[in-house]
Amino acid sequence: MLKGAARRRFGHMLALALAAGCAPAAAEQAPALQAQPLKQFKDWTVGCDNLRNCVALGLSSESDMSGAYLKISRAGAADARPSLSVTLMAEPKSKAPALRLQFDGAAAGLPERPIPVRQDGDSVSAPLPPEQVDAFLAALRTAKRLTVRLIDGKTLVDPAFVSLAGSAAALLYMDAQQNRAGTVSALIDKGAAPSNAAAPEEPSIPAVKMTMDRTEPKRPPGVAPATDESCKAYDPIVIRLSATETLWGICDQAAAYNFAYRFWIAGPGRPKGASAAVFETPALAAPDSDSSVVVNPSLSDNGLILSSNNKGRGVGDCGESAGWAYDGAQFRLVSLQRMDECRGVAPDDWPTLYRARAMAK
Repeated sequence: MLKGAARRRFGHMLALALAAGCAPAAAEQAPALQAQPLKQFKDWTVGCDNLRNCVALGLSSESDMSGAYLKISRAGAADARPSLSVTLMAEPKSKAPALRLQFDGAAAGLPERPIPVRQDGDSVSAPLPPEQVDAFLAALRTAKRLTVRLIDGKTLVDPAFVSLAGSAAALLYMDAQQNRAGTVSALIDKGAAPSNAAAPEEPSIPAVKMTMDRTEPKRPPGVAPATDESCKAYDPIVIRLSATETLWGICDQAAAYNFAYRFWIAGPGRPKGASAAVFETPALAAPDSDSSVVVNPSLSDNGLILSSNNKGRGVGDCGESAGWAYDGAQFRLVSLQRMDECRGVAPDDWPTLYRARAMAK
């Protein structure tokens, strides 16, 4: 059981847990074995998942860091159209915000009028009208910088800038990952060939419903106690996996915005009463990473997903979020989002590198 401040922090993480789909499927499918890596092209980051859905993010340059970024996303289906949005850090008290966009001081390829925005906390986001997307992409090929200016009613806010260094290479990579290179649907490498490559189907994973155990059970043999001084306020996390198995999380290290738990599965037939749980991100784990440690763990409301949210820094504009389902024998990856560059990108816009569907057993 968690107590005091530790309980409140874990409860907050539960409220923010990743949602997991659990609709039945016609037939169970084996999940793809590997998540996809992020790719960096100068000031652009590209990430694609195992279904060939891709996101390209144009960032402010490291010398500028003005808090604006451009997101280009496209599903993997052959007939999927790209969508674009621009996000800018802004004061939360804007009354009538809109964004005006310019390429290198010219308006070619961009909406002539300011774009209405949606405000979310200290940022505003504006989707580009679909009819403007093709012209925008054409102009982007020769431009060097996108100027983003917030208009708050009649007030002009200081401009922010998105670097376009690396944009062509990033979109070429995106075309290649989606099997669009040389086809009529390519963003950069257009050709005459039809775009008819089918996207892979989403993997399905049979998932055990997990429940928090609030009976304050005794720590079983084989589960090591916390030893780090920072863990004094953090009690064990105990999750019931079945009538005979429990998942035990023991605080490994706690800091200002990340707290890490090491997990064991305890039950009959395990050496010393418990064995290390394994939470893998196939093909992406660092050589020295510990697969039994989960950062900022949380359990989804439906009990199907155990999630992590590892912040790269306190503002949460970089890091990694992942979720795993327990199939009765092992934990299997169902979601992975990642952002390596700490340049103001909101977690909702981090590229997804893997996705699967958790189905309640």
